[in-house]
Amino acid sequence: MAPLTGILSDLNRVLLTADQIHDRVSAMAAQIGSDYAGKVLTVVVLMDGALFFVSDLLRQIDLPIRLVTLGASSYHGGLESSGQVQIQWPAGVRFAGEDVLLLDDILDTGLTLSALRERLLAESPASLRTAVLLDKKRPRNHDCPLDYCGFEIADEFVVGYGMDYQGRFRNLPCIGILKP
Repeated sequence: MAPLTGILSDLNRVLLTADQIHDRVSAMAAQIGSDYAGKVLTVVVLMDGALFFVSDLLRQIDLPIRLVTLGASSYHGGLESSGQVQIQWPAGVRFAGEDVLLLDDILDTGLTLSALRERLLAESPASLRTAVLLDKKRPRNHDCPLDYCGFEIADEFVVGYGMDYQGRFRNLPCIGILKP
């Protein structure tokens, strides 16, 4: 596989390598598989940023999985949250009595995940846990407990492994910080 040298040159630095991500996602999959052993797991995924994370994670979990994808964003093309969450909730999908795992790429302000947790809890699931690949260490106004976390990172804007800036850089196999 040829390296993505063209877009890698847009990075100021690589924060997490593809190997580091692979190893941590594998460990998370093992823990989730153990915690939900014998159950059917309903996974609710925030797209598009979590695309690579969910793909790699779910292929390593040896459980029956029901997958529901949602579109939700508070960034709307910028570098910081707008403070307004837009959710594209699928019609007719219910979660009552199900074991639900909410997956996202990154916990930043907590606004999006807390809004989704609140909405999912209103559906009366049997259980609800949250997993993110990245937990950005910063002050938050919105509480969102994490059950599974890949990495804690500094308060920097990251791209790669599904995360983008204005639609670009999702295909990077690593996670990095853009040049200014």
